[in-house]
Amino acid sequence: MNNWLQQIQSVLTKKSGESKQGGGLSDMLAPGALGGLAAMLISSKSSRKLLTKYGGKALIVGGGAAAGAVLWNKYKQRVSEAHQNEPDFGVAQTPVDLRAERLVTALVFAAKSDGHIDDQERAAIEQNIHQSGYGQDAEQLIQKAMNRPLDPQWLSADVKNEEEALELYFLSCAAIDVDHFMERSYLSALGDALKIPQDVRDGIQQDLEAEKARLPAS
Repeated sequence: MNNWLQQIQSVLTKKSGESKQGGGLSDMLAPGALGGLAAMLISSKSSRKLLTKYGGKALIVGGGAAAGAVLWNKYKQRVSEAHQNEPDFGVAQTPVDLRAERLVTALVFAAKSDGHIDDQERAAIEQNIHQSGYGQDAEQLIQKAMNRPLDPQWLSADVKNEEEALELYFLSCAAIDVDHFMERSYLSALGDALKIPQDVRDGIQQDLEAEKARLPAS
């Protein structure tokens, strides 16, 4: 969808490149890596394929960059309007490290939203993350997220502007195939916490369903 993923990935990649230490949260959301992270966490095959397809480039709505940009800006305006009674909303940005941490946590919450991460699945996830070499901070973050009860209000609490609200909601929707009432309830509560208008929620779901329908069968 537009270039939200491309933008945050470019910032994270630049920050990671400036550091002398490899791995970490930046690498988990860097171009080409998001699909690998989703494969470790997300059970839905179509969601994994979607995030793998778009993990190295911009997510595009409607099949075209221009249409995607227009629609994304419309969504941003609608979310901004929903927060118009909050004078501090939209005037600041979350630091990059915390923004990356929030998005990684959102992927873990998406994986948990159907209530089905058992001990065996959790052990496999932790082993895969460890073997991927993301580093101790990333491993600890994912462990904390798996231990934490699903809490959309907590996840949304420090969102500072409409771009951050949209990226958090969109990534969560992209990672979840809504085929269970618990998943639907989680996304509804997250949308409420972020004050995402219903027309924007519907548009995002329609866009994602269209993108998934275009994925090759396997």
